[in-house]
Amino acid sequence: MRAFIFAIGGTGSRVLNAMIMQLAAGVRPKTQGGQVIDSIVPIIIDPHAENAGLQELTRLLDYYRTIRQRIHGNLETRQTDGFFSVKIETLKDAEPKITRGDKFYFKMNNVSTQTFSQFIKESDMSLETRHLTDILYSEDEMATNMKEGFYGSPNIGCVALNEFANSEDFKAFCQAYNEGDKLFFIGSIFGGTGASGLPLFISSIRDLASKENENDVKGACANAPIGALVVMPYFSITPNQDSPIKEQDWIIKSRSALSYYETNLNRMINDIYYIADPQGTASFKNDPGNVDNQNGNKAHLVELIGAHAIFRFLESGNVGVEKDDDGRIIAGVTHYYQYGLVNDLSHISFNGLHSKTLEVAEKPMMEFHLLRYFMEYSLKDQLGKPYAKGYEPKIDSNVLSREVKEFFQYYDEWIKEMKSHGETAHNLDLFAPYEKGKYTDLFRDIHTKKGFFGRKSVDDNDVCNCLNKAAEIHGNKAGESADRRWFVIAHEALKELIDNNYDLIQ
Repeated sequence: MRAFIFAIGGTGSRVLNAMIMQLAAGVRPKTQGGQVIDSIVPIIIDPHAENAGLQELTRLLDYYRTIRQRIHGNLETRQTDGFFSVKIETLKDAEPKITRGDKFYFKMNNVSTQTFSQFIKESDMSLETRHLTDILYSEDEMATNMKEGFYGSPNIGCVALNEFANSEDFKAFCQAYNEGDKLFFIGSIFGGTGASGLPLFISSIRDLASKENENDVKGACANAPIGALVVMPYFSITPNQDSPIKEQDWIIKSRSALSYYETNLNRMINDIYYIADPQGTASFKNDPGNVDNQNGNKAHLVELIGAHAIFRFLESGNVGVEKDDDGRIIAGVTHYYQYGLVNDLSHISFNGLHSKTLEVAEKPMMEFHLLRYFMEYSLKDQLGKPYAKGYEPKIDSNVLSREVKEFFQYYDEWIKEMKSHGETAHNLDLFAPYEKGKYTDLFRDIHTKKGFFGRKSVDDNDVCNCLNKAAEIHGNKAGESADRRWFVIAHEALKELIDNNYDLIQ
């Protein structure tokens, strides 16, 4: 089974970013029966293809795939746990026969190159139709340059995004889909792209069953299990009299979208996950058109929790569909979920997250944080140890490749941003400042176990001892790369280090 993840608009990309960090750390989504997911196929839908957030996300995806290829190559890894173990694919990777889909985002050529007025061909309209258009849309809306998004206007997006169902990339998705695959959609409902895209894209897929097709691929796609993350307001923006984006409108837009979804969309979705944070944040920059490329828009706890909605859906058993009285495909049963923190503090550590989140992510995130600091600041000085020189292939500093360094930089910024929203906001604050070679107090509110002389201390020597033990068990592997041997034994070693030395919260 594969999972197609549709990340709609800026919020969709930010949740997808949080998911990639979790997968790199070793989170391994599984089905209800415990079967691992074959691969995840991200599909980014955003008319503003030039914005920095989307470009950084595609680079992060490329780094992930390169690192994973260096570790696992073409080996069968369905039963492999650990860092970068989940396969991430483009549509073309998932179905090599198709001629498109070699990127992670859908191309929307008409939307991305025109104003809204040009897109609806206002100049070709009759006088009567133009008068009607003037009633429905303001002058500013008609002049919207859609390559910069929809400026928080779903009434523009719901028209412009109709290109999706007729695009070549959408046809490629239909070809790549196999029966049994799952679909998940992410979008905010207080802006423009997500609020209009969620109902349009999901209904476009469900409606495929009633359309003629040559080979039943579309019919199979229409019957897919579908999950959706509905993101409501969770941050604040700076007031700007000249901006079309007003924070005070977000609640009204969210209520309108929820009311519409209740009547027209919800029954098409198997599992719906709602998330919001009314606490807000220190103000993000009010940047219509994203001129400043998301400068000041920081990663947030809501996005990490949103990524866990994907994992929850993939392990759910709610996959049935049926037809309504009009013959349209709907979900057999629609389940609704929301998320609550354990404690309502301004700084949320591991002990503030739900037990289900900890079960999935606590140890992987701890392992990855240890890996990140050991590799960059200690590995080079520890290459004389048995784990590095005592087995073939030998491990050297090249395992810290350019792509790994770049990925760590993205990770550092992600961790830093989530805990920098101000004292009146919810900040995800999982890790204490790093002191070279020392890991005793690295995790907020997670203490080391008690020993004979008080709580245990953990440092580079403990990491190396666990690495030596893991290397001995792993042994020599003919034809194995140094990268694979390093990341495999590092995962086993750090897992043992955490189990033996820390009192976990879950």
